[in-house]
Amino acid sequence: MRYLISLLLLLCVACSPYRGMRRASFTYTAGGSSKTVPMKVPRGWRDVRSEAGAEGAQSRVYRYRDGSVFYVQYAPSGGDVQPIDRAAHIPSLRANGDTSYKQQTGERYWREDKKGLLRAGYINVPEGTPEMRFDSAVNSVKRVNG
Repeated sequence: MRYLISLLLLLCVACSPYRGMRRASFTYTAGGSSKTVPMKVPRGWRDVRSEAGAEGAQSRVYRYRDGSVFYVQYAPSGGDVQPIDRAAHIPSLRANGDTSYKQQTGERYWREDKKGLLRAGYINVPEGTPEMRFDSAVNSVKRVNG
């Protein structure tokens, strides 16, 4: 019985989508104080940068060898990180209030979720296991309200 439980636990750990993930955080400044958002990011990035944008936007961008990109942005003025054609894309509304856009272009996917004042998403991600990991990363970012 002990052997069976150990084997079951080992299988659960080996099949977990979080096995290919790494704990990370995104820190931004709002109202003069620093705020930190914990998250999980797919392993294997080749470059990570913090970027400042217009109207107080602050981003953390992870770039991967295969051209995939994962990002989180504090967007106090709203808007999108990716250009989203509202006529072509119908948002998926989540129970927690998040708005999600996702599309496949060829064999690659992009996604952007609006999580209150945060935007989390990815660009140019291949279908399959990588896509599932990037979806898990987006889902790990919790909503921040103003």
